[in-house]
Amino acid sequence: MKKIFKRLFLPLFVCLANPVHAGISDGWVQLGKEKVNARMERDEIRAASKGFVKQVVIEVSGSAVYFESVAVHLGDGEVFDLPVRSIIKAGERTRVIDLPGNARLIRKVVFVHQKLRDAGKAEVILWGRK
Repeated sequence: MKKIFKRLFLPLFVCLANPVHAGISDGWVQLGKEKVNARMERDEIRAASKGFVKQVVIEVSGSAVYFESVAVHLGDGEVFDLPVRSIIKAGERTRVIDLPGNARLIRKVVFVHQKLRDAGKAEVILWGRK
């Protein structure tokens, strides 16, 4: 039974638990990245040139980041607030977040965030899937 689980379910679990690094071949593209300072700040990633996307994921590298708010500004002027109001540790990412409706053009994503003061450099990476 253990062998069957390891052969069949473990690879599936690894792919589902790590959606972004499942590969660019799965349709994930990096929409942009931004460095994060220790003070609360507002940054934005412009992504209009990356095309239409249906889902997004926010990844953090280097150091943990506290997100106060994240707003996706769509091509038609609509603003979609993402449900990310928490600390994301270095090397971790949000769950896959579906954008409303069909695939949408993202003009920019605005982050209000700060790096936790106990660590070094931090970076926020925005991924999208068509």
